[in-house]
Amino acid sequence: MASHFITKTNICIRNSILTGAFLLCCLIGIGQPVTKTDNNKIIKINHAGRLAYDKSLGVDARRLIGNVECEHDGAIMRCDSAYLYTDKKMEAFGHISIIKGDSIFVYGDSLRYDAATKLANLRGNVKCIEKDMTLTTTILTYDIGGGVASYYNGGTIVNKENTLVSKNGHYYSGTKDLAFHYDVVLTNPDYKMRGDTLRYNTINKTSYFLGPSIITGKENYIYCENGWYDTDKEVSRFSKNAIIITKDQKLTGDSIFYDRKKGYGRATKHVQITDTTNKSIITGNFAEHYEKGNRSKITGDAVYGRVINLDTLFLSADMLFYDEPDSTHTFVKAYRHVKIFKKDLQGMCDSLIYTIHDSLMKMYNSPVLWTHNGQVTAKGINVTVGAHSVKYFELVSNAILIQKVDSLDEHKFNQVAGKKIEGFFANDSIRKVNVIGNAQIIYYLKQKKNYKGVNKTICTDITIWFDSEGLNRATYRNKPESVIYPLNEFDDKETRLKDFVWLENKRPKKKADILIR
Repeated sequence: MASHFITKTNICIRNSILTGAFLLCCLIGIGQPVTKTDNNKIIKINHAGRLAYDKSLGVDARRLIGNVECEHDGAIMRCDSAYLYTDKKMEAFGHISIIKGDSIFVYGDSLRYDAATKLANLRGNVKCIEKDMTLTTTILTYDIGGGVASYYNGGTIVNKENTLVSKNGHYYSGTKDLAFHYDVVLTNPDYKMRGDTLRYNTINKTSYFLGPSIITGKENYIYCENGWYDTDKEVSRFSKNAIIITKDQKLTGDSIFYDRKKGYGRATKHVQITDTTNKSIITGNFAEHYEKGNRSKITGDAVYGRVINLDTLFLSADMLFYDEPDSTHTFVKAYRHVKIFKKDLQGMCDSLIYTIHDSLMKMYNSPVLWTHNGQVTAKGINVTVGAHSVKYFELVSNAILIQKVDSLDEHKFNQVAGKKIEGFFANDSIRKVNVIGNAQIIYYLKQKKNYKGVNKTICTDITIWFDSEGLNRATYRNKPESVIYPLNEFDDKETRLKDFVWLENKRPKKKADILIR
């Protein structure tokens, strides 16, 4: 069941690191023209078609026109025209470009640059290109003094595989963090991520999801309100209302952890695994998944439920294993304090194996089944659970079926025992029973509404038919020995078959009872 819910979650974060690294490089490229040293605050003019002084703009204001090229701390700034104030501030217009080295290229329609405060502001059609990655926005501000670069009017980062869009973006050089806020959308050919905040740290190479985040891929849907992904170790965690949905399964939990290298996943607290194909659900407080062998283990109030017709079969245990070794075989294994509840069928044992592909449930170690007013026990019990109802049960060794005769009388029981007992269901009730080997039966004879006597029979085999009121008729084979006792000569308390034990006080009366240990 859990094979799909974690395996591909790492895809949803890994490629986003490229976009984060790109923004880091671009923003550093913007900052470098003005941050080489505190002492170097002079903007150098390399070229201009025409230079003029404009006193109306202030003292030492110069107008640069035509093929303007300025330089500061090794960064080349080109434009159509610019105003230069005391060689420390500059306003530039038209075909803005900033070139740092041979890999960073920044373009815009206008630039305000202050060498003293180390603050650059680009406006218009702002574009930052680093190799095959491009950032576009309308306003980009870089505060070199505070080590923060920001855009607040929407921005888009594009590379070969990823497109990231957000309203706000920030780079914090002191902590090496990149953060994207408000309406964050990361689009990849394999998935799309929507969220409120995405943060990436370039030191520990970890991405952080902060606030409601949705990741939709070709094979899964992920929702969380908090999470992180370590791209170096390839481990991730989704938390706070975490949900992972695939075509056939849905996983929820307070926290979901995945180690891709080890092929290991873990979910904790309020864990719920839903299998829509098998119409089943597993809940618990702790779940582990191993990709090798496709196995899951659930503990902590572990409950497995499967829809059968208009009802649901629930079973609980201290430990549940869900195993899908291939596409056609599915197993549920339950260990210690196993309890079963269905409206018309309840049971308990110490261990159980449910092979879903052939609808067979095998119960071991003091198993008990209850149905309507009946109880069956044996050393081993096999139950066939069909798609719509329970079909058949088999009691192996020391088999005994007990049926309460009168709900108002605590001592009268019909009893059937033998080496092996086969039971057949119809309309969710036992309708036929075959007793095979060492067959014994004790049942109360009813005439109209009153019980008149008790029949006790021993033979090799017995076939019994039941109706809505209880035992209807029986067929005895191979030299039956039968005795009918008058009711007043039969001691209800003392006459019991060998393996008789009435366990009604341990019977789960409602679903919540299966968690009582």
